[in-house]
Amino acid sequence: MALPTPPRRRALLWAVSCVGAVVLLWLASRTVPLWPDVLHLPRPGLLALAAALHLPYSLLRAVRLRWALPPGVPVSRDLLVGSGLVSFLVILLLPLRLGELSRPLLLARAGVPGLGLPEAIAAIASERLLDGLLVVGMLFLGLGLSTAFSPEFAALVGSVERFGLASGVVFAGLMLALGLLAFTPPRHHERLGGLVRPVLGARLGEFVFHLAAALRPIFTSARGLFLLAASLVYWAVTLLQLWLVLRACGIDLGAGEAAVIVAIVGLSIQLPGGPAQVGSFQFGAALALQLFIGPADFAGPGASFGALMYLLGLLGALLLALPGLALLGRDRRRRPTDPSPGGPSEPGPIA
Repeated sequence: MALPTPPRRRALLWAVSCVGAVVLLWLASRTVPLWPDVLHLPRPGLLALAAALHLPYSLLRAVRLRWALPPGVPVSRDLLVGSGLVSFLVILLLPLRLGELSRPLLLARAGVPGLGLPEAIAAIASERLLDGLLVVGMLFLGLGLSTAFSPEFAALVGSVERFGLASGVVFAGLMLALGLLAFTPPRHHERLGGLVRPVLGARLGEFVFHLAAALRPIFTSARGLFLLAASLVYWAVTLLQLWLVLRACGIDLGAGEAAVIVAIVGLSIQLPGGPAQVGSFQFGAALALQLFIGPADFAGPGASFGALMYLLGLLGALLLALPGLALLGRDRRRRPTDPSPGGPSEPGPIA
């Protein structure tokens, strides 16, 4: 069971988060207003389509974890989808991405045989690092396909590319580390344990080798390819949703420009912003828009896009967390109250 965070540390985390949010909001507001004086929405029907896409977007995001979990683990649909929908809101609300721990904890505490905390963390870590690499790929592919450039493009694109390259190196390095763990033969674990355990401690060292075993199916079987395919579909839906909001606000950009905006916002929300991604989202949106639209469009279309895109994600997560909680409750009720040593048999595994 996770130990509670000491009050002093919790206060420090929230303070750092709030300071980061204020700084990022200030930087964003210097170019694009944080809120439009008058909402610029010439095509409201496209906004309705974008809102309708939020359900399949969220379900795809929740379900694709199936292919990162160990094969044969009997995770019910209720647990898989419910943990995803609830954790998305927790990730949004907690500062400094601390909510990323929520889904591994929800999955590990469900009592599913073969699914402990190492397996859940291995699945989430693999999914997040794959997302990071895909986002960096989208950034450079989008820049190559873009045809609409603002007067500020030449001054900003170098910094954006350097940020993307640095992020890509970090994501690739971490993915390589997970791959090395996954491909380490189990027969070498005992020998490596003599090196790892004195540094990390016996408990954490054992956790690392358990993590390696959980990672192996992702890197050595077709499950990794299924995870990649599901992630590509998820990001395609994300791109379509953002493009619809752009067009709804009268910003007529193409798929390449939309891909760059998705990527920059996706990378910026990794920055230490406030709870509910306050600051980090607005900073990323403002930076991305400066590449493709001029100052005359910042106050109306630009500010409207930033506000609507932010509210769409936040309100969507709030609304879908309620059925997520209901699904988790139904999964809990279906589990035996006195499970056998072999673990619960219902609900069955998802193929």
